[in-house]
Amino acid sequence: MVNEQELSKLTPRWSPGTFRKMVIAAATKLADHGVRSPSMKFFENFGSECEDWANEKIDQAITAGSDEEAVSCIHDVRRCLRSVEHDVFLLVEEAIDPIISRLALNLFLYGNDGYNDLQHCHAWGASSDEPEWGTIWSMHQTIRDFTPAFLFKICMRGDSRFLAVECHAPTRILPEDERDRLRARTLMISGVPVIAFSPSEIEADACACTNEICDALAILATELIDLNNIDSVMRIDFRPRS
Repeated sequence: MVNEQELSKLTPRWSPGTFRKMVIAAATKLADHGVRSPSMKFFENFGSECEDWANEKIDQAITAGSDEEAVSCIHDVRRCLRSVEHDVFLLVEEAIDPIISRLALNLFLYGNDGYNDLQHCHAWGASSDEPEWGTIWSMHQTIRDFTPAFLFKICMRGDSRFLAVECHAPTRILPEDERDRLRARTLMISGVPVIAFSPSEIEADACACTNEICDALAILATELIDLNNIDSVMRIDFRPRS
């Protein structure tokens, strides 16, 4: 098990408050460059969320039952530490829209497909960026005949599934049940499932919106597992029935 002294050696640049400072530094640069961004209050809150995420990872490393688990947690923190200021700036710049920025930053911090952390793709369409098994995502990418706010590609052994997300849908009253709500907000456009959020939903709770996206990605990822005969799984779908 990794103790606190060993942990400090593995994370020499990390100290409480580091993530918050980096997020605020990125927000300041965005303002200096005149990039349309969420409010500084949003970035302050997001910086605190990054701090909480890092603290949880450090706690997991300290209490881990194996060195492998501990080192994995430490690597997660170090990877985010190396890139957070740069990625926050680029994601907000790429988003163009403050509402889309809110969701993009939550996907950066919390996004996963149920099996792997999401990978933001700066060069969409480059086959070298596609993982053997995992999910890449980008913003404002055209698929078939439309350009959604977000586009996800779940990859496995040459097979793939797509998911699109829109962020400016009308506000609607949706079912309370999580699966029913996800299905109710999903459209099919040119054969691609599209999850549609309203701006008010994202402003109120971008993390909850991220969770719904991750639930849909997990279903698509599980389909690929089943397709490749890796495991027998129970089929669950969120796409509207034709």
